[in-house]
Amino acid sequence: MSKTSSRKPAQGTQRTRDLEKYFMSRKFLRPSILLLLAEEPSHGYALRERLIELGVADKRLPSAIVYRFLRDLESEKLAVSDQVVEEGRGPARKVYRLTAKGWEDLGFWSDGMKSLNGFIFEFQNRYESAQMDRKNKA
Repeated sequence: MSKTSSRKPAQGTQRTRDLEKYFMSRKFLRPSILLLLAEEPSHGYALRERLIELGVADKRLPSAIVYRFLRDLESEKLAVSDQVVEEGRGPARKVYRLTAKGWEDLGFWSDGMKSLNGFIFEFQNRYESAQMDRKNKA
């Protein structure tokens, strides 16, 4: 099973699928930001770039959305920030890191992802089986 599909969507559904992908990825922004902060403290712009690398966002993701999530995490005491001046990098940047409560929330998300992974695996297996049955009947 490959990661990408060469199948084209039915005519008239590409916009719908793009919107579904956009909203689905938005659901994963919070746990993804928590994960990236667990890997290393970071500022908002760097997080945006890392979210793109992770595949949960594309270049159209506005930085403002990332900063909104970071403010929310901070207000919920899941992350804290420090003003950090990097030599030769201009003004101080707000660098975020996880708190103990943030690590706990990340663990919750990880448990949920394990359950979701099981569902996705089962869904794909059953889809492929249904496709094979369909081809064999044709």
